[in-house]
Amino acid sequence: MSTFAPELVVCPHCDAVHREVVLGKHEVAACVACGHVLDRHRSLSVDQLLAITVAAALLFLITNSYPLMTIEVGGMYTEATVWGAALLMLHGWAALPAAVLAVSMFILPLLQIVLLLWVLAFARFGGRAPGFRGVLVMLHRSRAWSMTEVFLLGALVAIVKLSGWVHVTPGIGIWALAGLTILLTILSMVEPRFWWTLLQVRA
Repeated sequence: MSTFAPELVVCPHCDAVHREVVLGKHEVAACVACGHVLDRHRSLSVDQLLAITVAAALLFLITNSYPLMTIEVGGMYTEATVWGAALLMLHGWAALPAAVLAVSMFILPLLQIVLLLWVLAFARFGGRAPGFRGVLVMLHRSRAWSMTEVFLLGALVAIVKLSGWVHVTPGIGIWALAGLTILLTILSMVEPRFWWTLLQVRA
């Protein structure tokens, strides 16, 4: 994590010190020594980020409440959900993958959404969220372990492969998961420096 003074930016890669500059639309600030990206123009406001996070929370609920796909075999229908897949894998050698699935698809995305809502809701009204520093550190460390895009790709591959053998219908859950993946990707692209600037709001 970079260290910032009011008008100085320290590169986290080579420790070169730069003066803060105001970036225009589509502009990027890079370290003059190593080329590491230090900042980008922030096109999304706190209100917009809060709206995206609320939308992500709604899609998260839909993803975990509705089936990802419906499989028809011989007139019988089976619905596949995220939790159904995890529960089916709990027994035997697949217990560990089931635990990884539960953590990466439910616990970590939920944690990210809750923490972002916590920080942005306070920032929206000009306040600083209690435990602000700890929350940002937790967000930074958990981001790499949230793998909704990996699960989405796997689910799409499964739908394509199974469609050659049985009748498979994509469910509401898969579309919600696709939307959730896009929104979480947008939130993950926000530069860490933006979150730390929220320290400047009044407590």
